Amino acid sequence: MTTPGFGAELFLGRLRTDLLDRLAGVPRHLDDEEERFLGRLREFCEKRVDGDLVEREDRIPDDVVEGLKDIGAFCIKIPREYGGLGLSGLCYLRALMIVTTVHSALGELLAAHQAIGLPQPVALFGTEEQKRAFLPRCVREISAFALTEPDVGNDPYRMRTTAVPDPETGTYTLNGVKLWVTNGVIADLLMVMAVVPASNAGPGGTTVFVVEADSPGVTVEHRSSFLGLRGLENGVVRLHDVVVPGANRIGDEGAGLDIALAAQDTGRLSLPAVCAAAAKWSLRVARQWAGARVQWGRPIGEQEAVAGKLAFIAATAFALEAMVETSGRLADLGTDDTRMDAELAKLFASERAWLVADELVQIRGGRGYETARSAAARGERGVPAEQLLRDLRVGRIFDGSTEALRTFIASAVVESHRAGGGALAAGDGPGAEAARGDEAGP
Repeated sequence: MTTPGFGAELFLGRLRTDLLDRLAGVPRHLDDEEERFLGRLREFCEKRVDGDLVEREDRIPDDVVEGLKDIGAFCIKIPREYGGLGLSGLCYLRALMIVTTVHSALGELLAAHQAIGLPQPVALFGTEEQKRAFLPRCVREISAFALTEPDVGNDPYRMRTTAVPDPETGTYTLNGVKLWVTNGVIADLLMVMAVVPASNAGPGGTTVFVVEADSPGVTVEHRSSFLGLRGLENGVVRLHDVVVPGANRIGDEGAGLDIALAAQDTGRLSLPAVCAAAAKWSLRVARQWAGARVQWGRPIGEQEAVAGKLAFIAATAFALEAMVETSGRLADLGTDDTRMDAELAKLFASERAWLVADELVQIRGGRGYETARSAAARGERGVPAEQLLRDLRVGRIFDGSTEALRTFIASAVVESHRAGGGALAAGDGPGAEAARGDEAGP
């Protein structure tokens, strides 16, 4: 059983620095195997991935996806006994930082598969038979999480997708429409949330099913397009009389929300990693430009207004990377409840990274607002600052909107003091469902 984590203890008025003392290893250094993997991934991204091509064509090329599979980027945390690399959660977060620097869609591709797709829920809640059946497939096959519906976002209890059991065959028949399913357009496997009607045979309730994407009755009706994140294979998936074996049900009937929330907690650590990478890239670009651009006889970086912006970007990049490092190591220990840490990290990172991107655009002025393609076409180096601003905007909406997370965190603070920490540690304070049930995509 886990105990309250560092973030939860803060709300109880206790600065538990001893929780951080348990973090083993040299800061910023992983073991040799993990460092070698990250080195291969970094080299692949530098030599084989053209971020401008992804942005221009609105898709990740097939050879890039296959190359990521060959490296093992889709199975970083899958245990070795099931064919994966069996590396740490912190290594996974570092990998997201590497691929996101090339293009944001790459990070979403990997995170939607490994954090909220099949590998995490099956590893945590699946039977041994289910682990043997599905985890080896997730090494190369792509998965997606189908939760959100056209009328259901923050309130999963209003879900309309149904899974009707057939006691004679031991199967379930699924019907419904899922919206904003990241990876849904190209997925081989879907993790679908559906409501099982209560009956004499069982309690029913929200339940998780593994659905083969090529099953009869599964159709991708639309590929969504957004303000940012071009290349994201996100869409609308319809399930019409889709028959699913009972063996594909993950957990008990009615346990779906707990499983989904556990997956989203992992996802909320993924987003700070993406934000940290964006902040570090922004700092590098801002420093280069502030040193090269001369106005009124001196580099703009020496002028107070711009220097203040540079300092803000540098401090934020440092804070976000430290947050990823600390939260990732604590989560890997598995001894403390780090759900509150994940909520705090997601809220802080998504808000601050957006401000960093905005300041980068401001520092570069008209060149910050101009697209990289346009600048390159007229002979200048193209810098996708405005693209970063568009890509990061969704971080304040998905995996728990800013408003929902603030409500949950504030409620948890009050509840923790009233109940002596019990509700906070259990994650069942008022507003928890609203914050945790937010859209899983795009």
